[in-house]
This record gives sequence, structure tokens and C-alpha cells, in this order.
Amino acid sequence: MAAKSKPKITERDLKGLKYFQTLNSLLDRLHNDGTDRDRAGNRKLHFDQYAGLLLLYFFNPILTSLRGIQQASTLGKVQQLLGCQPTSLGSLSEAARVFDPELLHDILTELAGKAVPLVSGKEAQALKDLTAVDGTLLPALPKMAWALWLDGLFVKVVMVPSFKLNKTALVVPSPSGMLGGSC
Repeated sequence: MAAKSKPKITERDLKGLKYFQTLNSLLDRLHNDGTDRDRAGNRKLHFDQYAGLLLLYFFNPILTSLRGIQQASTLGKVQQLLGCQPTSLGSLSEAARVFDPELLHDILTELAGKAVPLVSGKEAQALKDLTAVDGTLLPALPKMAWALWLDGLFVKVVMVPSFKLNKTALVVPSPSGMLGGSC
């Protein structure tokens, strides 16, 4: 029996697009990364656009694969918002090897600096020394688009970042905080 095809993704299905008004100004600085190896001058997918498509994936549970990201790149609203053209699966796959994920560190630090505390007074005092621990795959994230090709039964990635809850500074864990494997 043939697998059921997934319904086409529409602009109405996508969530979190409003956040790109803030994110695009931060992602713009990534635009030229990886272009030095493009001797033909025909690169159509740039790092800022790729990072935007990955963020769109994380904002939207309906995007479950690299093919879903590719399909989202064909939507007019996504193209307008991210400044991208319809993107091929090959370009998305290559992007994981072309772009430098270290450039995302400064952007995340800047975003963390813009974060405002949601509580004050006694609640903030109670959170003073509390640290939330999760994991990070930030350095590996752009290189992990391959994981979107795999069946959910075979690969899981655990993120483990750690944040001081009452601080606006991001605590970036070491790469040893990344766990992967079968679950």
C-alpha cells in the first residue's frame, strides 16, 4: 500500500511569521557567508535565508522534513519575508555544509540581550539562582538538515542549553552538551 501523501502546505498553515520582522534585521549579517566559494556567482540560497527557513521549521510543526521546508520556500509570503526564491532540496542539503554555524552565536547573544524579564518582585527573587538546563545543538544545527530526511523512529537529537532565568545573557554550553543517537 502506498504511503499517504501529505497535504500541501499553505501560507495559512504557517505560524510565527511575525517574528521575522525582528529576526530578519539580525539575520541580514549572515547573507554573504559562504559566497566566496561561489565562483560562478549563481548562489540563490544565502545563509540568512537558510537560517530563516530553519527557524520557520522550528516554529511550525506542520513542517516535518526537508521537503516541507522546500515546499514552504515556494510560498509567496515566505519568499517575500525571507527574500528567498523557491529552493531545491539539493540547495538545502548543500547549505548545511557551506555556511558557518558559529556566526549564529553572536545573533543569539544579541537576542538574549533583548529579552526582558517576565516577572519582577518576589517571583524574580525566587528565580534568582535558578538555572534551566536543556541542551544545545547550535554549532551543529545547520549541518543537521540530514536529520530531517530520517524517520522519527531512527534518530533523535536532544538539545541541552542552560539559561539563567533571571538574566538576559545567554549561557552557551560546551559542545559536549549535545547528545544524539537512537532513542
